[in-house]
Amino acid sequence: MKYKYNYIKSTMLFCVVGFIIPGFTAIFLVGLQMILTKLGVECSNAWQIFWLFSWIGMIVLPILFFKNLKKKEKAYYKQLRTNLIFFNLFEYIFIQTALSIFFTKANTLCYVSDGQNGIELAFTAWLALPILMIFSYFFEYHTETISEDN
Repeated sequence: MKYKYNYIKSTMLFCVVGFIIPGFTAIFLVGLQMILTKLGVECSNAWQIFWLFSWIGMIVLPILFFKNLKKKEKAYYKQLRTNLIFFNLFEYIFIQTALSIFFTKANTLCYVSDGQNGIELAFTAWLALPILMIFSYFFEYHTETISEDN
């Protein structure tokens, strides 16, 4: 039996969680920055690296996800659900990091100048949620799924 996987509903559920977790992903990013600093990468250079990779990831990941969906043409519900969860999580973090370049500077994130302390990362995570919904609308209307009962 053919039916369409509900990308929008699944992403809406992720958005509820995404509204709550921006602090955790911000702490994750700061933790990665601290690890790179311990390995000898200067703090502001670490953020420059994050921004570069997050912009690349933010652009490439949806393209790869969609190509993967189209290549399979008919995917199973559980497989789509798992893939969409990972897509949403990674794209959320990529967007959160990439958009932060518009709201802060590497020196601000590293040395807590200008009275800021990285809270921008939480706000950019919230900005990522509507973008994820746009991707879900696109995936919903351009893919097909089949039931596992066949």
